Amino acid sequence: MSEKWCLNDIYTGFDCPALKADFDKLSPMVDEMNLCAAQLSNFADVEKLVRKLEKYTSLLDKIGSFASFSFAADTESADAQKYLYQIDTLNAETSRTQVRLAAFLAKLSKTEDIALLAQEHGIADYTYQLNHMADHFAHLMSEDEETLAAQMANTGSGAWNMLQDKLISHLTCEYNDPINGGVRTISINECRNLAYSPDHKVRKAAYEAELAAYPKIEEASAAALSAIKGEVNLLCRLRHFENPLDKTLFGSSMTPKTLGALFEAINKNAPKFRDYMKAKAAYLSKKQNTDYKHGLPFYEMFAPVGESADTRFDYNKAKKFVTDNFARFSAGMAKVAQDAFEKNWIDVFPRDGKVSGAFCGDVYAIKQFRILLNYGDSLSDAITLAHELGHGYHSMQIMNEGILNTNYPMPLAETASTFCETIVTNAALAEMPDNEKLQLLENSLQDATQVLLDIYSRFLFEQQVFEARLDHPLAPEELKGFMLDAQRAAYGDGLDPALLHPYMWAIKPHYYSGSVSYYNFPYAFGHLLANGLYKLYEQDPAAFGGKYDSFLRATGKMSIKDSCATLGVDVEDVNFWNGAIDVINKNIDEFKRITK
Repeated sequence: MSEKWCLNDIYTGFDCPALKADFDKLSPMVDEMNLCAAQLSNFADVEKLVRKLEKYTSLLDKIGSFASFSFAADTESADAQKYLYQIDTLNAETSRTQVRLAAFLAKLSKTEDIALLAQEHGIADYTYQLNHMADHFAHLMSEDEETLAAQMANTGSGAWNMLQDKLISHLTCEYNDPINGGVRTISINECRNLAYSPDHKVRKAAYEAELAAYPKIEEASAAALSAIKGEVNLLCRLRHFENPLDKTLFGSSMTPKTLGALFEAINKNAPKFRDYMKAKAAYLSKKQNTDYKHGLPFYEMFAPVGESADTRFDYNKAKKFVTDNFARFSAGMAKVAQDAFEKNWIDVFPRDGKVSGAFCGDVYAIKQFRILLNYGDSLSDAITLAHELGHGYHSMQIMNEGILNTNYPMPLAETASTFCETIVTNAALAEMPDNEKLQLLENSLQDATQVLLDIYSRFLFEQQVFEARLDHPLAPEELKGFMLDAQRAAYGDGLDPALLHPYMWAIKPHYYSGSVSYYNFPYAFGHLLANGLYKLYEQDPAAFGGKYDSFLRATGKMSIKDSCATLGVDVEDVNFWNGAIDVINKNIDEFKRITK
């Protein structure tokens, strides 16, 4: 087994004849769809166009996945960049199909029942998507304007996004090694992995090296972020959305009432999480003979806690840990993990030229997925592995549906991944003695704090950026100020206000998308929904597995409220979210008990 992923099941390389042959099919398919969309006169024509969309989407996804995976593993790949550019340019022409189909469905929906027509023509599974297209027409420009906007994005937000990926992938830090002495040049990803070191001097030195590195790219990063957010603001106005958040909620099929209930619960419970951070600060102060009386320094957020004999969690250990605990839930979930390990679907370790972070992407045409990690031998990395495999499990379930139902809303995208984290964490906690339990408990709370308080800070930051960008471009100093304001508002007295992270806007790739805004609250939604679902699983483990798989398959063909209702969950009720947070609050109490 390799520590780098293998893409041969998609294509064997950019010189592969099959890749060129498939790419050459795309342009005629686009022309066919645009012509078909221009001639819509009845629902039989809609069914015909849907079948063409299925074939085109599957082929585009296959080619695009190969190019994007290749670029993520090597941002210097000229072939990957060329194909991504050509795909985006070609795909922009499908805007005409989308506008024409949406216009026809919007007109039809005034006199006909789309659900009944879809049933009669054999595409009932796409009823939700068809109705959503009809509703979307109110937010579309003309077909020429939508095509132009898609084409311009290729040299606008898309190009800025790619630039930011390249800046980060080659950013290096001058790390002043407090253990071995001397200054070493290391990548930004290696430097950030040192935040999990068992030595507080290493964590502090890495934090200082990281912050010292960002000025090298801050002007370019600020220009990229400012350009992208300016483009999004403009297009939202032209498409009659009140603001980018309004657009995100519409695209996610999520009601404002749901988001309000989620944030109400987070704000109500924030003091409990701040208490956890202060308890961790007190524990570390005593253990390290440091003085963290003003709250936890940012560089200690990921500090390992506990007296486990082996604080390292190498990749082989992580694979066994994840697979064993997945098997407790279902043999099918364990099989998905084993396939990913044995068939080389995972790119494991950081290296120069590789993008930061972690992600999972699927390839519908071959019913597989790929995972990119920047593994650093910590327990947190093992949990990240479980998280990404959760995405993979969701992919394997939903790829049983038609391809047009595989694009599920962002908030639900994080549910299966976090559910897998919860399975792994809770299964392990049940069997560990206190000294080992503390390490895993801390990791779970660390993650929960990130996806609740830190995600809330990211939401506040992005909201402020969009508002400020309405009347002027944004400079690095202004962005750093927004980030510090957001962190203080979210973390309160849990973090030392003098030791925050003003450059989080530069390292997080989610801010740099022109097509997806506010990719932050979906993590909080997914995390808490997963906790709530885990409570349901505990009540009836035997019956839950089948219901859960059906829920995952439904996530692309229902609204968020309706898909969650299939499991008896009301996501507009703040009491559900408070109950989900109660699961975490119990772990905070346990953490405080053990650390004392």
